[in-house]
Amino acid sequence: MLRPRPGPTVVLTRGDAEVATWPLPPGDRAGMELVDRLARLQLEALRLGCSIRLRHASAELIELLELAGLDDVVSTNE
Repeated sequence: MLRPRPGPTVVLTRGDAEVATWPLPPGDRAGMELVDRLARLQLEALRLGCSIRLRHASAELIELLELAGLDDVVSTNE
């Protein structure tokens, strides 16, 4: 039986350690508003000496991050 793919998850990291993880709300469609929120979240994380990563991000969200020039700011991994 195939398992459903998990939804997108934000991972707060400090160095190589995962400090916290939380899912993006299911209704959050990939759009520039979400990209803006992720950019602001990354900025706040950097102020705390951390960074964020996205796990299981949709192709659409990754494409929007690239379009906004933020693909090197908010990293993604599967």
